[in-house]
Amino acid sequence: MDLSVRGHEGTFNFRVAAILVRDGQLLVMQDEGIPHDYLPGGRVQLGESAEEALARELHEELDIPLPPHRLAFMAESFFMVDGVRHHELCLYHLMEAPAELLQRGDSFTRRESETEIHHFRWVPFEELRQLSFFPVFLKERILSLPDGPEFITMKSDS
Repeated sequence: MDLSVRGHEGTFNFRVAAILVRDGQLLVMQDEGIPHDYLPGGRVQLGESAEEALARELHEELDIPLPPHRLAFMAESFFMVDGVRHHELCLYHLMEAPAELLQRGDSFTRRESETEIHHFRWVPFEELRQLSFFPVFLKERILSLPDGPEFITMKSDS
């Protein structure tokens, strides 16, 4: 069961995401019907650690083993989607891209299931500002990643 709680006042999600980098580029993904790019990852399941969730999500989305990583950001976000309030906690893990991922080229597509098709591409850090990309804070912070975990709070009306 995903750690996503829906109530009459809104939704709370606990998520994990991977900041996969190579030579000044970030791996971003987009799914059909979603108008923005985002990072690989997903919701943590009940009883699952954040690291276990990240390993599972990377296996499901990219079919790769979990490379060595470190926690870079803990972000608490408040936002609205289709008139529904969301409160989300996401742990962003920084990792080097493993060789088997680099061999897939500058862009590639993976089918996770019959209905989930993921489109991936490597985007130069400088080009992130022009994209509709989430999390927004990473458009700037990718150029100055912290040495240790950093906590960020983001509030948005949209």
